[in-house]
Amino acid sequence: MKKYNFIVGVPGSRLKDFTDKIENYIPCTREDEAMALAVGAYLVGKKPLVFLQNSGLGNMVDIITSLLKPYDIKIDLLISVRNKPKHHAFMGKITKRLLKLLEYKNCKLLIQ
Repeated sequence: MKKYNFIVGVPGSRLKDFTDKIENYIPCTREDEAMALAVGAYLVGKKPLVFLQNSGLGNMVDIITSLLKPYDIKIDLLISVRNKPKHHAFMGKITKRLLKLLEYKNCKLLIQ
């Protein structure tokens, strides 16, 4: 984590091992909130990382397409991909395709 100096995200049970290892991170209630904070940090010269579960990726589509892409802002994402329980199944199935459709390559997927 030395590469990043601003870490923000939406905590989840599958990301607990990751967040337990970080001394200072900002927990958020929504993914778009986390991304907004990360963009602000990026604009003042920080190297941000946003972590989230794939079920929240849909909350970030507008900010990716209307802010990050047009202004070439690169925010790295750490996405926990879940397929279960049932309410995660559809997003788990389309996460990779959605990122490809958005042409968003600044991410690492944790397949679980």
